[in-house]
Amino acid sequence: MANGLFIVFEGGEGSGKSTQAELLRQRLTSARHKVIVVREPGTTSLGLHLREYLKSKRPLALKSELLLFIAARAQLISEQIRPSLERGVNVISDRFTGSTVAYQGYGRGIKRDVVDYLNEFVTDELQPDATFFLDIGPDEGLHRVGSPQMRMALSPEDDADPGRLDIEGHRRFEDQPIAFHNRVRRGYLELSESCPNWHRLDANATQDQLADTIWDEVARMLNATGPEHPKDAALLQQ
Repeated sequence: MANGLFIVFEGGEGSGKSTQAELLRQRLTSARHKVIVVREPGTTSLGLHLREYLKSKRPLALKSELLLFIAARAQLISEQIRPSLERGVNVISDRFTGSTVAYQGYGRGIKRDVVDYLNEFVTDELQPDATFFLDIGPDEGLHRVGSPQMRMALSPEDDADPGRLDIEGHRRFEDQPIAFHNRVRRGYLELSESCPNWHRLDANATQDQLADTIWDEVARMLNATGPEHPKDAALLQQ
């Protein structure tokens, strides 16, 4: 293969996309494929710098938020994604352009044509070979990450996992109201129905079921062995 595969994981809060990205990396590595994992925003020095601000609760205009994510993506593509793909390294990205459409477009209400133009500007025709969208209802996803709005709805006796906290200590999106996350999910659903190479998976399936389904599709793209777990095929919807 002259170029590596470009594989993206998308999903709302608590969908488990980061876990699946890491499990896929492990499987590719075990199969002796070269692979790196990148995340948005992050990975590059600029991306990490912007992530620290984006994940904080410091004031940030919606247009500024959009442009910071776009700037982080531009640097990530230039510094990591394109050079790796051209060397034949497979790239797994934890979020990509779909996140901007879902969060800044549908969630924040920024005009779709503006978001699409900026995405096209920075990607310069770079498209993922496959995007795995881990679909989960916002109530369940936010319960998984222990969001404040879900914690307030729990009784004092509830033993729910208090959830994750970002390294930076703040959660710009997790703390948004349920209505915001419903809009984000609607954006993802529409993308999964209209974009080629998107695969919608039920994030309520077990971790192993999801990992097997994802691996079957990636193995097919790599011209490796055929599907190893046909019983899980129903989890994957194109």
